Amino acid sequence: MQLKEIDKVEVTCLVDNHVDLLLPNEQIAHRPSVRESWYERPPIAEHGFSVAVTLEINGTKHRILFDSGQSPWTADYNSEVLDFDLSHCEAVILSHGHIDHAGGLLNIRKKMDAQSIPLLVHEHVFRRRLFKFPDGKTLNLPAPNKSLLIQAGYNVMEKNSPRLWIDDHLLVTGEIARTNNFEKGLPNHYSDVDGKIESDPLIKDDQAIVLNIKGKGLVIITGCGHSGIINTVNYAMKLTNEDKIYAVMGGMHLTGGLFESIISRTVDELEKHKPRFIIPCHCSGLKATNEIARRMPTALIQNSVGTNYIF
Repeated sequence: MQLKEIDKVEVTCLVDNHVDLLLPNEQIAHRPSVRESWYERPPIAEHGFSVAVTLEINGTKHRILFDSGQSPWTADYNSEVLDFDLSHCEAVILSHGHIDHAGGLLNIRKKMDAQSIPLLVHEHVFRRRLFKFPDGKTLNLPAPNKSLLIQAGYNVMEKNSPRLWIDDHLLVTGEIARTNNFEKGLPNHYSDVDGKIESDPLIKDDQAIVLNIKGKGLVIITGCGHSGIINTVNYAMKLTNEDKIYAVMGGMHLTGGLFESIISRTVDELEKHKPRFIIPCHCSGLKATNEIARRMPTALIQNSVGTNYIF
């Protein structure tokens, strides 16, 4: 696909699992200045993810939102305390249908002025999911309510294949090809398909967004990376015919005992791609982040709510 190059992109983190107000600026990461108002209303973290992506094309700024966090109000709240303007947001892209990425869709919509906002999703987003723990407990994962989203002013656009957005400067991968033998999805994950609960480890609605920074290479942003971060990077490279990786950012789903066995292999493959920056977020996990820090210390950047990245 002909993903157009762009001179500069800003990515602002509105929701993540971590907030650290003492982190210094470093390289491409610009931390928000601490304000006295934060003593009473500080930025907050939760188990979720949301970033805003801002592109400037021919002197005009374009802004989209990728994911919306878990709770109904965290993305909304953090945008206020960070003084981050979403009024001219042009589209919302959902990485997949899990509640920790879709929970804030209705409230954050109120920040957007346009009468109709495109909401780009895979068709499986609206499936009810659940997770079965080894001890027999079951965790229900409610699906986004399509009717309520439409009532809120979203133009729900379901498509499983790749698509270009913002005058072909932003790529939404759609369903990601699974091409290696170690990233096998999320065990014990199930979906309701036509009233029948079926095993669904692959979570096929998982998708990423990709940008091509002029002279630097691809910036690849994932929500949870259920497809596997290596599958995601490889697919982005295949779609764009670009082999230079500038940054990999987002959830890599390497936290917890189920994924410890593939951390080393994952970092092996990341090293081969030689990304200039790696920004683990959300579900990447401490052990995976530590392994990246050990083996690619100059590439790692610690994320925190409110950080603005300039690529």
